[in-house]
Amino acid sequence: MAVSHTEFAFSFSHAIIKLADSQYSGISGIQFSQDIDRAATYGTSRKPQKRSAGQLQVGEGTITFSDLEEAMSFYAALGDDPSLALFAVDATLVNEAGQTRSFECLSCALSGFTANFEAGADALSLELPFSFLLLKIDGREFAR
Repeated sequence: MAVSHTEFAFSFSHAIIKLADSQYSGISGIQFSQDIDRAATYGTSRKPQKRSAGQLQVGEGTITFSDLEEAMSFYAALGDDPSLALFAVDATLVNEAGQTRSFECLSCALSGFTANFEAGADALSLELPFSFLLLKIDGREFAR
């Protein structure tokens, strides 16, 4: 009997942006990354003997809104200088067994604005690039 692995595979469920007392969830996709720069190594031989803890870099990501009206409401809620307003983004993955995985980007700020409009209602998505300071995966900080 073959084992079905589909119940173990996770897929994107939803993402929520938290800004002040409001939440925005008309999001069709999100991508993010955060790197650690470990340029320093230690030792007296030609081979590195030990690595430094490194320096956590500012994370970068993109939120894709499927709902243009909600995207514009979110943008308006950022205030007079949208590039300085701080918000949080929670993304959740789920599998058929009901297990979830959560990813939180904290202390986020817009770092750009990308629009790609085409004919048809389905083509009116809006991408908002953002930067963030802290990433939590299932409640645990990526780097301390």
